[in-house]
Amino acid sequence: MRLLSFGAGLVALFGTSAALAADLPADPVDPVYYAAEPVSTYHFFDEVRVGATGFLDDRERLTDEEDGVFLNGEVLFGNPMTPFDNRFVDFLLRPRPHIGGTVTTSGGTNQVYAGLTWDYNLTNRIFVEGTFGGTIHDGNTDHAETGARLGCSALFRESAGLGVNVTQHLRVMARIDHSSNAGLCDDNDGLTHAGVMVGYKF
Repeated sequence: MRLLSFGAGLVALFGTSAALAADLPADPVDPVYYAAEPVSTYHFFDEVRVGATGFLDDRERLTDEEDGVFLNGEVLFGNPMTPFDNRFVDFLLRPRPHIGGTVTTSGGTNQVYAGLTWDYNLTNRIFVEGTFGGTIHDGNTDHAETGARLGCSALFRESAGLGVNVTQHLRVMARIDHSSNAGLCDDNDGLTHAGVMVGYKF
């Protein structure tokens, strides 16, 4: 009789445990070992940016033609490629195309540029960025005695930046950019700017 009572108690116990288990939420996914399925967040227009930069050069020969503030605007387009389940591979293989322009406020060199942007999130808020592409400008291409002597009308352009995601859509970054002809023309003073950009990500 005691054996039957003990057996009935076990059945009741396991039955109650099973019922409670059925009501519990599923175990949370461990973010370290289990990656969620990649979700495409493609937008044709992915981000717009505006900012201000200043000219950087320590050569005494250059005059104040490149002084003043340079206004910068930029549009970044989404990459239509399906995301991978690896952030590093995404960083390498899914750069965002960009177009932009830099306008002088004090008689310096204006630029229109395009290229690819690679960015990587170090944390949920902090990211780093690098770009590479080309630019055309209205600066000096001959042996001018004043200002930057750029040699070619078309130059290579690259930049590097460090940014913060202030909100889901708003971001701020410090960035430095450089344009030069890589020695393909006789003169190659180059253009270097540093400043702050504010972006809105769709």
